Amino acid sequence: MSFKCPQCSTNKTLRIVTSIELASDARSDEITLQIVYCSSCKFEALAVYEESRRYSLSCDAVDHYCYPAALNTIQATRALIHHCPDPKDAGCQCASHVELNQRDSSGRWITPGFENGMERYRLEL
Repeated sequence: MSFKCPQCSTNKTLRIVTSIELASDARSDEITLQIVYCSSCKFEALAVYEESRRYSLSCDAVDHYCYPAALNTIQATRALIHHCPDPKDAGCQCASHVELNQRDSSGRWITPGFENGMERYRLEL
């Protein structure tokens, strides 16, 4: 699947290059942490896909966005994903999943490298 790059606005050049499924949290039933890369302008970022089915049966709440985390955060995340024996298993208990599944005091997943005020870009097909 490819998306419009938020950096260069080129259609279908931003692709998910790697990902890991994480455990649900206080808000979302599905959480996927991804690394995205644009083949046109070389933009690289972390991306998050969150889906919640906790509302009415006819309404799925989906949020899919990317953010330009620091290069060292992206590299560390890539290494953690590559060291996981089963990135598609949200219930995996490997060291990578433990590190990436951090929660705050309210039970919400802590997005790696995301700071208040940081720009987020909705992923567009």
